[in-house]
Amino acid sequence: DKPGAIILLDVNTTTPLTIVPGFMPVMQPQWPAGIGGQYSYWDDDVKAYVISESQQRGLFLCGSPVAQQMAAPPAHMFADNPIQFKIDIKPREAKNNFIPIVIAGSPVNTKYDSVKVLYNNLLGNIETLYKKNCEYYENLRNSTVEVITPDEKLNLAFEYGKVALNNLMVNNSTLGNGLVAGYGLSGGGGRPGFAWFFGGDAFINSLAMNSYGDYSTVRSALEFTQKWQRQDDFPIRKKSRDEKNIDVGKMSHELSQSDGLIDWWNDYHYGYNHADTSPWYLAAMGDYFRKTGDVEFIKKSWKSIVQAYNWSKSKDSNGDGLMDLKGAGLGVLEFGALVKIFNDNYTQSLWTQGIKEVNLMAKYTGDKEIEKETEILFPKAQQALEKIFWIDDLGFYSFGAAEDGKQVRDKNIYSSASILFGLMNNGRSVSTIEKFNESDMVTDWGVRNLSNKSSMYEPTNYNYGTIWPFTSYFIGAAQFYAHFNLQGLETVRKTAQHAFDYGLGIVPEVFSGDINTKLGEAYHDQGFSVSGYVFPMIRGLIGLEVDALNNKITFSPKIPADWKFLKVHNVNVGGAIVNLDLANENGRMELLAKKISGRNIQIEFSPDLPLGTESNSMHVNGQLVKPEMIHHKQAEQLKIILDLEEESSVVLMYKPSVSVFLQDHSTPIGDTNEGLKIISQNLDGKKLTVHCEGKPNKDYELGIMNYELVKSISGAELKDGKLIVNIPGTGNDFLKHEIAVEVR
Repeated sequence: DKPGAIILLDVNTTTPLTIVPGFMPVMQPQWPAGIGGQYSYWDDDVKAYVISESQQRGLFLCGSPVAQQMAAPPAHMFADNPIQFKIDIKPREAKNNFIPIVIAGSPVNTKYDSVKVLYNNLLGNIETLYKKNCEYYENLRNSTVEVITPDEKLNLAFEYGKVALNNLMVNNSTLGNGLVAGYGLSGGGGRPGFAWFFGGDAFINSLAMNSYGDYSTVRSALEFTQKWQRQDDFPIRKKSRDEKNIDVGKMSHELSQSDGLIDWWNDYHYGYNHADTSPWYLAAMGDYFRKTGDVEFIKKSWKSIVQAYNWSKSKDSNGDGLMDLKGAGLGVLEFGALVKIFNDNYTQSLWTQGIKEVNLMAKYTGDKEIEKETEILFPKAQQALEKIFWIDDLGFYSFGAAEDGKQVRDKNIYSSASILFGLMNNGRSVSTIEKFNESDMVTDWGVRNLSNKSSMYEPTNYNYGTIWPFTSYFIGAAQFYAHFNLQGLETVRKTAQHAFDYGLGIVPEVFSGDINTKLGEAYHDQGFSVSGYVFPMIRGLIGLEVDALNNKITFSPKIPADWKFLKVHNVNVGGAIVNLDLANENGRMELLAKKISGRNIQIEFSPDLPLGTESNSMHVNGQLVKPEMIHHKQAEQLKIILDLEEESSVVLMYKPSVSVFLQDHSTPIGDTNEGLKIISQNLDGKKLTVHCEGKPNKDYELGIMNYELVKSISGAELKDGKLIVNIPGTGNDFLKHEIAVEVR
């Protein structure tokens, strides 16, 4: 909570040592603001360089109490080379002490003496500040959902992800406290990329943060975005009294942190250039409301919510119930052949979800008019989605359609947004996900935004062929929604692996579609890239949904057959804290639900089991019960509802079946797409067929559970408890393949 940074050097040396820290000062505010007249000098009183500009609107200090000045910098400009100081270290001193380097900054127009006080304050309280930081992140971990799985790397990625998302909160002394989109170097051009306040990114990330219960941060972020919602004469001023503003209620897309030094809203045209930000706001507000039951905040925000709803609704130019991009702004794409397409599946799905959320919130605010209107509008919009986007001969939902109804026939990952929210026909959703599981979309480090069979495909094109970890948010959650659980886990794992390649918990913005490497233009630390694995992990793989309005937890784990346990702790539902412990031995699954504090709640326990699994019995707290059995194309599911007062147990005894699972492996940076792709499975009587794709004459390994039940196999060899798959053929392209397993 201070504008400063402390670096502690832990030095181990047996001889005298000199360390020379150096840095290139960039005394510039964020683009598009700029200042001249920068200078630097050494202040020997604090053993630090002072960096400022002629009007001293901003300045910072960088130094160390044991530093010595080296060459003096130019008096009225910055040097072309790094500014350096030296630290002489004796072995005995190094053994018992850290060597501090301190950086102290300032809000705009802070006097030098105040920054000097801050510098000395940081220096004099290093241990206190260190402990305070540790306590902060320990509290973040202990007050939000904790997930423990057999996959230790995934557990760690999740914890690092929580830290990365929480670190997006920035308190700008001029603008307030909100979520920025990420962090990275501005480079020579000066534009920081995403260290700005982006409305859409805040809403996207809020759903991931809600998933693990960081509700206070989400509320602060949502409140911040409301400050910049378009009003009749604010923040963009009218050019004349008679000018008509048709964008009242539109949510801001982006805000430079230099607003205050410049007139961002009136002198630049970027603030409101996206259409999808406003329906995202509605979806985010509704999600927060369901997770928290915070009626007070929704009532306080109702005018803002209705304004965003009315603005979005006004962009329905043909009366089909869907907002379109005509006159509304950009959708998910920002350039190229499909930019500003009339019907954008992504934006229109968000709008349809927004209608549903507004209907829910209207019931609690008492707005009967909006409640009735949205009850009529929601099914109308849903029907329009089906009519506009389903491509019958191809068997998947289209990305978009022109005003005359002509559909985009290339596979595009953003179609999965409608499936994630459960808006589409179930059978068609399954068909779409099955098509998206193929190797033209799926790689070993994520999912392409566009099929590599498309004529528009270019592996380094920002919108037409690259891999954004962000899109795993949609396709990963959609895969789990449609019970493609093997594929959903692969999407989560392949995205989460990036959190260890570029800095712990840091996931870059965009990767090549052909090689596992981030692009040169990729923003280094992108928040919604982290959400790309956190969101589907919690809501899909773990299957955790909190409904504070109804005092209910839904726990629908979709874990692989080889996982023997799953622990989900610190689940907050309306102030009640609950721990969920799942044990899964072959033939026996047990859930132990324990209320740690708070009121009594209800739990819906609805785990997925492999195809062909049969339930023998289920006991809740020792009493025999009969669960609801649901057969899906890719999994079997059981469902039971129980009341939790203090502690409850559910014991399921089942007849196991043969099931396969993918072996986890990380993909090194620089690798190409080589891994086996599981497209789908189907069970016909005693025959389990696994549809997959792989490269010819390459040995792939598949895990298999209960292989002793195998009667015969074709398309693979059972060896040492594993399936070895070798696909015959020539060339280096992926080939379709089937593995057929006859079960005893």
